[in-house]
Amino acid sequence: MLVLSLALTGCGGKKKNKKHKSGSGSSNSRTIGGATGGSAGKGAGSLSGAEDAKAILPPLDTMPAALRTVSTKPYSAAKKPSVCKDPSGKCKGAVANGQVGYRTSDKAESASYDLIVYKNGTAAERAFHAWKSYAENNHRELKVLDGPPQGNASITYGYTNPAMKTSQRIVILQGKFVATLDIRDNSGQANTRKDLEVLAEVYATRMLQVTQDETPTATAANVKV
Repeated sequence: MLVLSLALTGCGGKKKNKKHKSGSGSSNSRTIGGATGGSAGKGAGSLSGAEDAKAILPPLDTMPAALRTVSTKPYSAAKKPSVCKDPSGKCKGAVANGQVGYRTSDKAESASYDLIVYKNGTAAERAFHAWKSYAENNHRELKVLDGPPQGNASITYGYTNPAMKTSQRIVILQGKFVATLDIRDNSGQANTRKDLEVLAEVYATRMLQVTQDETPTATAANVKV
């Protein structure tokens, strides 16, 4: 279970001189914890889609101490996602994607990150709405949940299958990025929700920082599990 008593501070990313259109105003203009991890110092204006994905995906040292067993090795590539499902429209206009996954040493809790970079914000928004429609209309498998808004738009949902009751997902739209974060916490649904909320805010903040041509610094390293 993540303890949500952490302090919120202003974004600490290094600002580049070149200006870019920022995302919508939200809680994600804040950075969680101190500055750590991130890209090698290039801003969004000079990064390729694959490099954007690599910069945004949270590095090991930005994760809570207990979630530092790598379950999916960090991956980013300038190509379309190879699996186009949930929903099928998510691949249209995609130029790069990346994944990384972490878990506790006892495998009781896990956090899986997936990021798709699109050719522009319009393509990303179209893909997000495909996700949103899928979540809202797939009543046999999914249940939309209330959750703090993240990025330009977001949707959180759980699963109707009893075997998946401790797993939840959030899909976040930020600029030309659509990100998904899957959390599983075997200690219960309430703990899963708290974990998802704090890690989603870190994830959304890292996307916003790249959108604003900053080096991503948002971290959950100081969060207690």
